[in-house]
Amino acid sequence: MNLRTALWNLLGFGIFPLWLAAGGADWLCHRRTHIERTSGSRESLLHLALFLEIAVPALLALWLEITALVLLLMALAVLAHMLTSWWDTSFAQPRRHIAPIEQLVHSWLEMLPLFALLIVSLLHASEFSEPRWRLAWRGSAVPIPWRLAAMGWFVI
Repeated sequence: MNLRTALWNLLGFGIFPLWLAAGGADWLCHRRTHIERTSGSRESLLHLALFLEIAVPALLALWLEITALVLLLMALAVLAHMLTSWWDTSFAQPRRHIAPIEQLVHSWLEMLPLFALLIVSLLHASEFSEPRWRLAWRGSAVPIPWRLAAMGWFVI
C-alpha cells in the first residue's frame, strides 16, 4: 500500500469513524446533563451549526475535485467550527456542568476535523504551488457506495 492510499484509509476508516464516535459520546454527555432543561434549544442550535460546519467539508471532499478553492472552503468551515465550538462551550459552561469526560470529547471533536484538513492538504499539496480556483465534480476516485454511506451517517 502506498502512502497516498494509507492516508485516504486513515481519513475514511480512522478519523471519520472516530469523529462519529466522539459525536455520539458528546450526545450521551448532553443527555446526562439534561441540556433540554439547562442550556436549552440555543445550545442545540449551536450543535446543529457545528454539525453543518463539518458536514460541508466532508461533502465537498466526497463529491468535488480537491482544488485550491475547495481546500480554502474546507479550511474556512473548519475555522468556523472551531469558533462555534468555543462559542458553544462559553454559552453552556455557566448554564450546566461540563464534566472532564465531556471536555475530552470536545477536544476530539475539535481536533479531528483539523487533522482531516491537514491530511487532505498533504494529499493535494500541489494545489499550494499551482492552485486551481474552481469547482469541479470529482471523478470516480471515491466509489458511489462510499459516498452514499458517508452521507447516510450525516442523516442519522
